[in-house]
Amino acid sequence: MTKECLLDREQYPYAEFFGVEILEADEQSAYGRFQAREEFTDMLGHVTGGAYASLADAIGGAAARATGDMYVTQNCSLQFYQSTEPIDKVLIAKATIRHRGSRTCIAAVELLHEDGTVVCDGQFSYSKI
Repeated sequence: MTKECLLDREQYPYAEFFGVEILEADEQSAYGRFQAREEFTDMLGHVTGGAYASLADAIGGAAARATGDMYVTQNCSLQFYQSTEPIDKVLIAKATIRHRGSRTCIAAVELLHEDGTVVCDGQFSYSKI
């Protein structure tokens, strides 16, 4: 893991509010998890797409910022494959940097259940500030 500040929740308070744990991050990738909770479910009792997007964005952003540069989310695209119920479910997020330019960084992100089932994947673009 690079840059201890990646785990400094004071620099990313939304991750703490949401319960995202950034476990590893370097200039090429990041890895983290989120314990699904009932507070983030829809009317059917499934974790919302917004929760998936928040987790994916947090982990993709951690990979983007691993160089020490600051980035903000510019765009994202997600495909949803599997729902998640909050009972004892942990969502795992893996981000891989696909492009790092002078002004933008692109991360591919995959969300999985603990058993390896892919539940969502997509791409995030970040703009350097």
